[in-house]
Amino acid sequence: MVRHIGQLPEWAHENIGDRIPHSDKVDRADPARADILIMLHHMELAGVEIDSRAVEIAAKLCHFRRDQAPEPIPDPAVTPDTDPVGRKRWVYYVRCGHLIKIGTTINLVGRFESIRPNEVLALEPGGQELETARHREFRPLRASGEYFHPGPALQLHIVEMRDRLGPPNWAGSLVPDGRNFFPVNQA
Repeated sequence: MVRHIGQLPEWAHENIGDRIPHSDKVDRADPARADILIMLHHMELAGVEIDSRAVEIAAKLCHFRRDQAPEPIPDPAVTPDTDPVGRKRWVYYVRCGHLIKIGTTINLVGRFESIRPNEVLALEPGGQELETARHREFRPLRASGEYFHPGPALQLHIVEMRDRLGPPNWAGSLVPDGRNFFPVNQA
């Protein structure tokens, strides 16, 4: 069964970051918003008064850092789907609160036990190169690092992955909160 974006729970479209200090001063649509808010927090801890000029400086610095981030150099000895000793690599899509983390691992059990996601949304065969491509593809939705807002493009990609490869059968290492984007018991 194909799920469409409109079938997601209403709360999946919410951005409830208003409880974060100074969140009212940073544009909600800014892809560097999370980084800017963290920078403002650090500035405040250092004794800087957070006014419009401080917000402008934090935003410029965070945008500069994002634009200057180096692209990873691929290892020619490693194939896209395996590591040097032949273990399968996975790009995973997990929900952590209201954000989606896109990461890669060769050890799904260990990785999910360490990050304790609320929900495993999809698994895709591939390594660092594919993960980097997905990060670029969904860059406008980036919250911070490997965390992305669940925008329509990312949700549609996850639905397509689930239709093509099936939903992940993963119950271990989850932190259930009753707000699954894609319930396993699809009828």
